[in-house]
Amino acid sequence: MKRDPWSRERWSAAMLAAALALSGGCATVAPSSAPPRVWPLPPDPPRIEFVGQLTSSGDVGEKPSLFRRLLGRITGGAPITLIRPSAVYSDGRGRIFVTDTGLQVVHVFDLNKKEYHQIFHLVGPARLIAPVGVAVDDQGRIYVSDSTLNDVFLFNAEGRLLGRIGQPGDYERVAGIAIGPDGRLYVADVGGHKIVVYGLDGGRVMTIGKRGGGPGEFNFPSQVAVDRNGTLYVSDSLNFRIQLFNREGKFLQMFGQPGTRIGSFSKPKGVAVDTEGDIFVVDGLFDVVQIFNQKGQLLLHVGGGGSDEGQFWLPTGIAIDQQNRIYVADSYNQRVQIFQLLSVKEH
Repeated sequence: MKRDPWSRERWSAAMLAAALALSGGCATVAPSSAPPRVWPLPPDPPRIEFVGQLTSSGDVGEKPSLFRRLLGRITGGAPITLIRPSAVYSDGRGRIFVTDTGLQVVHVFDLNKKEYHQIFHLVGPARLIAPVGVAVDDQGRIYVSDSTLNDVFLFNAEGRLLGRIGQPGDYERVAGIAIGPDGRLYVADVGGHKIVVYGLDGGRVMTIGKRGGGPGEFNFPSQVAVDRNGTLYVSDSLNFRIQLFNREGKFLQMFGQPGTRIGSFSKPKGVAVDTEGDIFVVDGLFDVVQIFNQKGQLLLHVGGGGSDEGQFWLPTGIAIDQQNRIYVADSYNQRVQIFQLLSVKEH
């Protein structure tokens, strides 16, 4: 059923934009005198709206924490800017985690507390070099995958290293990660053309797939997502498709094909699912986010090449929280853009 475009969802999005602006939660929010950036364009009812972006530590209106004061001595007090954001995660409670392969850190923006800090290790075997995936479990523990170190690290909520996930030989080159509603950790092994699944105790539960082009097979899978029902979504990058699996690792379906037009894929990267089950796929070559239903039918696309609000330059990661806020790691524009899903559309 269609909803009025100025429904409660749209009002909530407007309130979010105002709150982010007042709290300093985003560096740039469209001024009230300017028309909102929405998709699709009128006369169709708007379903997605741009509400802001994160580009530096200053965007949280931060308090002078001890960490920031110490870091300020090194930076001369200047904000810490994103260099090459690759993946993003929101815990739905005001904290946004952004992996940065340029700075070799994970940025943590806490919009509620107006605090900023980093997860990093300058010395020792746990230093981050190329963090490409991040996820947080129900206990607040933070998982970070590093493609150069070929490891998945586990940190506590304060960013202290607790250990590693997996054993030598479990994967050839890690990429994106995701945590399911049951606490299982899913690791995309882009070099090994498979998905490795770990249980709550950190032990390996199963491995999904092998190299190939058939159902359930992969060719450089780069990112993963898990919905609230436990369905796994895999961005099977060089097979130019998205594959779906159930909790037991059984293949369910797939959609997508290579092409040069919207509706097909050229460089599929990040994948995420909203609360209605629609599938959002970042395409780094098209510079768009494409949205599909569970049947693999294209519903809408957002973006296009550029640096304006709602445009992208090699986007790589995407996350959606329980409030249907959409976060996109806009890599070469050195920012995370934030959107709001406004309404539930007809399927």
